[in-house]
Amino acid sequence: MHEWSVAYSIIRTVMSWAGDKEVLKVTIGIPSFSFLDLDILKDAFNEMKKDSGLSNAELEVKIKDPTFKCRNCGYIFTISEVSDQLQGVREEFGEEYPLHLMPALAPSFIRCPKCGSHDVIAQAEDITIDEIVVKESGAVKTTS
Repeated sequence: MHEWSVAYSIIRTVMSWAGDKEVLKVTIGIPSFSFLDLDILKDAFNEMKKDSGLSNAELEVKIKDPTFKCRNCGYIFTISEVSDQLQGVREEFGEEYPLHLMPALAPSFIRCPKCGSHDVIAQAEDITIDEIVVKESGAVKTTS
């Protein structure tokens, strides 16, 4: 269900930026722990773009690993360094896995792999539009 609202937001944002230009490709970055179903996201984008100025646009999705910073020791680490901790959360909560609905809660469930502190903040957790390729007067323009 979230995939449809994300696709809608992407389309609205790109249309607002592109105006009357023909958009050929949109590249987005999605944090790996957002747990969006990428097939559903692409299907939603393809369905909704039919009624917009993006009818010929292709959606490319790049997965990005979020980073975290320990406020206690200053260590910056990636999600792969705490994947065992997150697996424990998945096993504990099952289908009610809280990070699927609210990925921003991740710092609440992980400890710094260096010092063990729970005083961790997330960095780079947003979905981003990284590139838009438009057709302008017979040429293709890439904007990042």
